[in-house]
Amino acid sequence: MLQLSKTLGTMSLLATVLVVGAQRCSAKCISLKITLDGEIAGPTKGLTVRVEISSKTKGDPVTHVSQTYSSAGAHFHVIAWFDTTSNVIRKETCDRNPGLVIVKLMNGEQVLNQQSLPIETAFRKGKDESFDLIEPVILHAVKAK
Repeated sequence: MLQLSKTLGTMSLLATVLVVGAQRCSAKCISLKITLDGEIAGPTKGLTVRVEISSKTKGDPVTHVSQTYSSAGAHFHVIAWFDTTSNVIRKETCDRNPGLVIVKLMNGEQVLNQQSLPIETAFRKGKDESFDLIEPVILHAVKAK
């Protein structure tokens, strides 16, 4: 019984060390939630929407964001997460801010249509540091003749 108690105590201590260590190693910067809704004009079969977001920081080439995409007929909904962690190698800072949101209508890897939306004018900033598109975006699947 005493041996079991010591083993459980050791396991509990180890679990505590792992949790505290993991918290210290985790990133301190937040990701900003950017929400877009829109419509696809034209045939929608096999099409998806991809979002890229550029930083306001000069020389920051990263545009990839984590995102979820859903669609119902011609309507689409995208939630993108913009990482505020800077690309400075030696010191982590949280000074990246979104600048331009690029919405692309994709057929596989082919871009059919895209729109660039400035974060300051096309989005409304929420209290929780999120950004919501003010007007739905319309992407055209077929080019006008």
